Amino acid sequence: MTSKDLQISELEKELAEARLKIEHLEKKCDKAETAEKKLFHEIYQYKELIHSSTALITLLLGPDFIIDFANDSIKKVWGKGDQVTGRPLLEVLPELKGAEIEQYLNFVYNTGEIYEAFEEPVEHVIEGKKVLYYFDFVYQPQYDLNGELIGIGVFAQDVTERAKMNKTIKKNEKEFRELIDLVPQKIGVAEGKGRTVFFNKAWMDYTGQEKLNLSKFDWVELIHPDQKEKVDDIIHNKLNDAKYFETELRFQNKKGDYNWHLCQVVPVIDDKGSVTSWISSSTEIQKMKEEEEKNEAFLRLVSHELKTPVTSIKGYIQLIQGILKRENEESSISPFLKRVEDQVERLILLISEMLDLARIEQNEMELSKTEFDLNKLVEEVVEDICYTNQEAMIQISHIDDLKVCADRQRIEQVIVNFLTNAIKYSPDDKHIGISIEKMDDNFAVVNVKDLGLGISKKDLQNIFRRFYRVEGKNQDTYSGFGIGLYLSNEIIERHRGKIFVKSKIGKGSEFTFTLPLNQQ
Repeated sequence: MTSKDLQISELEKELAEARLKIEHLEKKCDKAETAEKKLFHEIYQYKELIHSSTALITLLLGPDFIIDFANDSIKKVWGKGDQVTGRPLLEVLPELKGAEIEQYLNFVYNTGEIYEAFEEPVEHVIEGKKVLYYFDFVYQPQYDLNGELIGIGVFAQDVTERAKMNKTIKKNEKEFRELIDLVPQKIGVAEGKGRTVFFNKAWMDYTGQEKLNLSKFDWVELIHPDQKEKVDDIIHNKLNDAKYFETELRFQNKKGDYNWHLCQVVPVIDDKGSVTSWISSSTEIQKMKEEEEKNEAFLRLVSHELKTPVTSIKGYIQLIQGILKRENEESSISPFLKRVEDQVERLILLISEMLDLARIEQNEMELSKTEFDLNKLVEEVVEDICYTNQEAMIQISHIDDLKVCADRQRIEQVIVNFLTNAIKYSPDDKHIGISIEKMDDNFAVVNVKDLGLGISKKDLQNIFRRFYRVEGKNQDTYSGFGIGLYLSNEIIERHRGKIFVKSKIGKGSEFTFTLPLNQQ
């Protein structure tokens, strides 16, 4: 091979290597072009995302806060049109000069620290009119590749509607607190689990403290020691029921005295049925309690003083009736003697109720339990009542035949009270129904239903209180001292039963009591 051939061979090799390098460079160029297109596409997407965002975004450069970029949302809020890029912010929005916003911008640019604000009020002038906005925003310092601070990134959200709503809520809350502080009742608010978070001014005045430390204060400490067990029962049982309840408690005041209060508690329940809080109202009833005590003392005295002469009168009447019967004389006074005897029986019953009231107050009421036929007892009571109230039409429904272990005399007292009340408050329609049945195999249920006047919601809340009377147009409409239902409720509770009432004005009433079937 000649030297010329060798040179040609070398040239061909170099040419082949050059072609390979060219191909490699072309591939590199293709990749660079693809990367450039991808980068361009990503930048475009980011810009579109920022421009279409509901968030208010802008980039301010230098100490003059030149607007380098502003998205559509912030331009709309500014209300100065689209030609804002490249201009100082305070030139576009001169209303911000000297305002707190300018101070915040200078703080971030001079310190390099982030600044955040929530529901910040800002006024913008749009078409010559001032428009108030509220913003949540962040002023974020921006740096170049060398770590030099070059400007501020603004990221904001228009929260005007939310802020106005919050201001309304705060205003309403303030008005509510002032109103609550004006009422004489002692108002408290507790969390769902019972921890107190608010007491009104009436509580502060009563305890003598200007401000209660709720983290350390325990309202149970104010309760009379004799009622601590009752309160423990309320906390452990009533709070789990998620229902309205009321009770009477004695709270210690700033003088150290314990005064009676009627405490009413209402649960606040969310959409899921969970108790979020409890609202309590405590009304002082000390004077009413003192009046009750005077009434009770008077009734005890009168009852004891009347018992002996009334019993003697009944004895003499029976003696006269016995003499007339032995002599087989049809005397014209016999019917009158019978009426007198009936009235004496009513008086004896009233005296017995007053004595029972005294026994309850002294915790001396004892139950003499025996097993007896409940259906037979109802029949006997109905027969006696119909004998003295011949206008009454009482229908008995023996749904179940039941025997119970209870104090027969006391249960008779309850049934008599229910039936006589049904007659008393049914002036136009004396049709009364009484039924006996079993409930859940555990309880005997006696139900008395009338078609009388009915009871209002207000009276329903109070009818089991001592001395409370349901009145008509005047207080003398209905007889009685208002202790019959109170005694009935005490008797049934001592038998571990319950009393329920349903009533509607003009439609009548329905009184029901239950007795456990398995108590011994």
